Amino acid sequence: MQSLIPMGLCGLGHYVPEKRLTNAELEKMVDTSDDWIVQRTGIRERRIAGPGEVTSKMGILAAQRALADAKMSPEELDLVICCTVTGDQVFPATACRIGKDIGAKRAGGFDIAAACSGFVFGSQVAAGFIRTGVYKNVLVVGAEILSRIVDYSDRNTCVLFGDGAGAAIYTPLDRAGRGEFLGGSIQMEGASEDVLAVPGGGSRFPASHESVDQRMHFMKMGGTKVFRFAVRVFAELVQRTVDQYGLDEIGIIIPHQVNQRIIESAMDSLSLPMEMVFSNIERLGNTSAASVPIALSEAVAAGRLKKGKLAVMPAFGAGLAWGHLVLRW
Repeated sequence: MQSLIPMGLCGLGHYVPEKRLTNAELEKMVDTSDDWIVQRTGIRERRIAGPGEVTSKMGILAAQRALADAKMSPEELDLVICCTVTGDQVFPATACRIGKDIGAKRAGGFDIAAACSGFVFGSQVAAGFIRTGVYKNVLVVGAEILSRIVDYSDRNTCVLFGDGAGAAIYTPLDRAGRGEFLGGSIQMEGASEDVLAVPGGGSRFPASHESVDQRMHFMKMGGTKVFRFAVRVFAELVQRTVDQYGLDEIGIIIPHQVNQRIIESAMDSLSLPMEMVFSNIERLGNTSAASVPIALSEAVAAGRLKKGKLAVMPAFGAGLAWGHLVLRW
């Protein structure tokens, strides 16, 4: 049996729009308050894409920064994976637009629609190609403009989400120069449309006057179910890593930025200190597939990753689907 090729991170980059939507501004749009939002989510503001911004444009900026960080030309890329549920259009894939516009002339590309777990899943797919020798250089982008599928008359969802993009380039370890990819997981259960979904726009409920009138093209979420699910899954994924490698090996936990209270509850159930967690949700909100790569990029820039220690990245969301990544820095 062919041995797997060691691989790791070669470059990181992220982009967030300039426009900030604060809790004070949301108070003027919907029946909510800054205290209510902060107490329940930990979010104080989120970034919102401008009128001329589309998902691919944000992904391109994040990808270009990752290429610069990797000191790699776009022509060296073999594959572009875009993780998003808010692509430029249903098809062609947003990855194709990103690849074309950054000049990845040799690369193939496709999208992964796994919502908040998207980047984690996309990284696992990239690992499969690189570790088996199919490709050498794979760009994984997580990019979302959630503000365009958020119902700003629904105070339970509109306070949570923001826009942004993050990108990572994976290569064989001898070129990577960053964290070594050790593995992770991909899991799912059922199709829980009552928990987190956009009901309209697909083959089940095609776009129509009725679907628009019923606001079926906006996100719908069962908040209590999501909270319980996310706390349980977050704790399970971290505990699995602790059991495999030992607590002393873990240097940082960089979770999907779903909700600060969920993160705190999960860490409390694990009896682990919040100092182990990198969180940017106060500033950016929940950016779905962009969440983990933005947080990873910011954590690296802030010097939070420790040489020789593990970075654990759990993610969980619509599907229900969840998984995690483990890197040794």
